[in-house]
Amino acid sequence: MNQKEFKRRMAYEVLIILGMLALLTFICRLWPILLLIILGIFIAAIRLLFLSSKKVEVIEPMPQLPEPVKEPTERDVRELAYAVILKRITELVTDEYPDARWVWENPNAKQCIQNGEEVYVLLNRAGGYRRAKVVIANLQVLGIKYCSAEEGDTPENQELDTEEPEETDVSESPGDSEPEEERPVNYELLAYEWTEAHIVELNARCNEAIAEGKESVLLTAEELPVKESWPDICNELIRAGIENAVCQDAGIQINLTH
Repeated sequence: MNQKEFKRRMAYEVLIILGMLALLTFICRLWPILLLIILGIFIAAIRLLFLSSKKVEVIEPMPQLPEPVKEPTERDVRELAYAVILKRITELVTDEYPDARWVWENPNAKQCIQNGEEVYVLLNRAGGYRRAKVVIANLQVLGIKYCSAEEGDTPENQELDTEEPEETDVSESPGDSEPEEERPVNYELLAYEWTEAHIVELNARCNEAIAEGKESVLLTAEELPVKESWPDICNELIRAGIENAVCQDAGIQINLTH
C-alpha cells in the first residue's frame, strides 16, 4: 500500500466516524456539535474525493525505427547516369556557346547510350554548328565533337589532307573534257530534323504571339540552318500543321492570320 492509498483509507474511515457521531449528536439534540461534525464531514468528503481522483499518465509512443535504406537497383543507376549525361552535355555546350540549345538527334538516344552506339545532338545558336557527336564511354561524357549540318566534322576535328593534288594533263583540249555537273544538295533531311527538334517550341511561340495579338512570327537567320534549306523547312512546317510559312530575306515568316 502506497502513501496515497493510505491517505485515502484514512479519509474514508474519518468520514465514517464523523457520520456516526453526527447521527449520535442528532439523537442527543447536540446542535452546536452537530454543526461542527457536519463541517468535518464536508471537509473529509472533499479530501476523499481529491485522493480518489486518478491521474492520467501520458504514455509516450515508442520511437519508430528508421526505414531501412533501399539498395539502388540497376535501373536506378542507369537513370542517374542518364541524368548526369544530360547535365554534362548542357555544361559543355554552354561553356562554348552560352546561348546555344540542343536536342537529341535520335529520339531513342537513351537506349543507344546503353547499347554503346554513337549518339548525336542537334544544335541551335551554336556559332554555325548544327550537329555534334557526343563521345560517351562507360556512361561518362568524355567530350563533344562539333560538325556542321551539311558537312562532316569541322576543321578542328578533321585531319588535314597532306597528300599532294594529282597533276592534270593540260595538253588536252578544252573540248575533250566536259565539266561535271554539280549535284544540288538535298536539304530535306536537315529540314525534317530541324522541324522535329523545334516544333514544340514553335507551337508555343505561335500561341504566345496569338495571345499578344500579333499577326506573324519571324524565325531569324540566326536560329535557322543554312538559307538554302529554308524552302524545305517551310514545307516541313506545313506538314507539321503550321500553315502560311513563307521564306523572307531575314528568315521564315509564319503568318498567324489567314
